[in-house]
Amino acid sequence: MGNPLALMMLAAWPVVAAVLFSRLDQTKAVIWTVLAGYLLLPPAIVAINIPLLPQMNKYSIAALAATVGALMLRQQSPLPWRRPEGWVVFLAGLMLATPLFTVITNPEPLIEGVSYRPGLTAFDFINGTLAVMLELLPFLLGYMILSSIAGIRAWMTALTLAGLAYSLPMLLEIRLSPQLNVWIYGFFAHDFSQSIRYGGYRPMVFLEHGLWVALFAVMGILSAAVALRDAQGTSRTRHWAVLLYLLLVLFLCKSVASMLYALTMVPLILFMPPIWHVRAAAALALAALMYPLLLWLGLFPVSFFADTALALDAERGRSLIFRFNNEQVLLDRASLKPLAGWGGWGRNLEVDPNSGDYTSVSDGYWIVVMTMSGVMGYVGAFGLLCGSVIRLWMAARRDGIDRWTAGLTLIMAANLVDLIPNATITPLSWLTAGALAGLAARGATAPAAEDARLVPVSRGEAPLRTILR
Repeated sequence: MGNPLALMMLAAWPVVAAVLFSRLDQTKAVIWTVLAGYLLLPPAIVAINIPLLPQMNKYSIAALAATVGALMLRQQSPLPWRRPEGWVVFLAGLMLATPLFTVITNPEPLIEGVSYRPGLTAFDFINGTLAVMLELLPFLLGYMILSSIAGIRAWMTALTLAGLAYSLPMLLEIRLSPQLNVWIYGFFAHDFSQSIRYGGYRPMVFLEHGLWVALFAVMGILSAAVALRDAQGTSRTRHWAVLLYLLLVLFLCKSVASMLYALTMVPLILFMPPIWHVRAAAALALAALMYPLLLWLGLFPVSFFADTALALDAERGRSLIFRFNNEQVLLDRASLKPLAGWGGWGRNLEVDPNSGDYTSVSDGYWIVVMTMSGVMGYVGAFGLLCGSVIRLWMAARRDGIDRWTAGLTLIMAANLVDLIPNATITPLSWLTAGALAGLAARGATAPAAEDARLVPVSRGEAPLRTILR
């Protein structure tokens, strides 16, 4: 899929990364290698196929290039690299072990009418394990390199700048329809009908779907809101302009969920103390983590959300009801292989035995993981993603919290909530989670001691503790 330029860009990205690492400090080089690769390379459905390896798409190529660059310049790292905490090691190990158990429990082919889905083999074990390793690379980069207040500020500043730059092609596609990927890389990345909303178009640029673009806009908006809260003097006018402009662009993206994230979290950032940002983020992370269990036990208020959505927008309401019904079907299927799931080759989906067509759709990331990798894969992946916010909240209760880190927890929380209806997991999600988990592990969540709001307790205490005046 795609023209030769798409594969050439993927193959050339390690060279771009080398240039970035030669010109920038390690922190910024890691940030821009991953972020620019995510935004500029062709959608992840285009990949370089290498025998035995998982598909090398823009996610894996950018993460691998950033990791190699970071290892080569490890001596220049602004932070000492340290062994991850025990919970991180356990959950990452659980993710790495899951493909083995998935293969062991799925040796049989699935034959249903005209549908044939092969059993899993050693190839699937090797491929799956390598895919997990590549997926975890951004988390480790965030954990080792961005896990300081300065690193998090650099990451959020980059998100704002990238959001401003990306708004230009977004506005172009809002006016003309999503065509940039067709013009440059030669293909349309999704169903065109899904880019039409409320009499206009949703931009896609070089991402997989308009929902991905809208969620990225939310990341830029929340970062801009933190910068505004931190700004002083005449610079506040400029920051207000940036925030309002990005909110306008997000409104034009016509994504209801992303608008709700922005409209609820921006006031929280602007008017509430940072510790409340972390508390809200931790509550949302815990809710996202527990969602499958609540749904399975029948404790999640499905009817309330469906009726509310129907009252606000009939089309969106019907879409939400379809998602809930579909999730229940897939959750029932996941219960047949609860430990490590069904694996790939479409084995996790329901199929029509007469036509061979799939009769279920796995939209949310959680149901994708639950059906393909079972409870083991779910606990590993969502334990790391949600656990990063919860671990940061625990550290903030003890040490205090600065505005930038608190704002980043809300960005992560918005992404976690969005993983329930959508599979919007990206290297940006993993990089953010790693930065939060690493900062909490270092015990450095509080602002610098010279901040007038904080007083250090004792130099001899480890980790550094602070108390509010």
